[in-house]
Amino acid sequence: MNKFLSALILSSLFLSADSIKIGSALDTLDNFKYETPTGRQMKIPQKTKLVIVAFEKDTGALVNEYLDTQSKFYLLKNNSIFIADIHKMPSIITSMFALPKLQKYKHLIYLHYGDKFQDMISNKDGKITLLRIEDSKIKEITLISSQQELKAAIEK
Repeated sequence: MNKFLSALILSSLFLSADSIKIGSALDTLDNFKYETPTGRQMKIPQKTKLVIVAFEKDTGALVNEYLDTQSKFYLLKNNSIFIADIHKMPSIITSMFALPKLQKYKHLIYLHYGDKFQDMISNKDGKITLLRIEDSKIKEITLISSQQELKAAIEK
């Protein structure tokens, strides 16, 4: 009975955890694990000014298509990173098809495989989430759906 009660209390604490919102520290994003398509572990750079997050195949494709038209260092030059949350993708599809395709892109992609990330970051179907960072804190959260909006946000 005590184990059940402890598990219930712990799960309720976790479920009631605050989502990432305006004013949250950039370090909050470091509570999640990211890696490149080649398997290299990544951390969020402290100089980051914009975090671009895609939760779906179509929004990820929109970001990748735009970034593929830019220089290899476009995100780095603009203190931006791109996180693709691919936790919904079946692992067989990820390893056989997605990772080989993602490895061909010249820009850096942070992949996240866990399901808790989507619960913590504002998102909506068909939208890309942008987290604007100032002084190591999230200053603004916006949802966009076009390459023009993405370009404007990165180059702001």
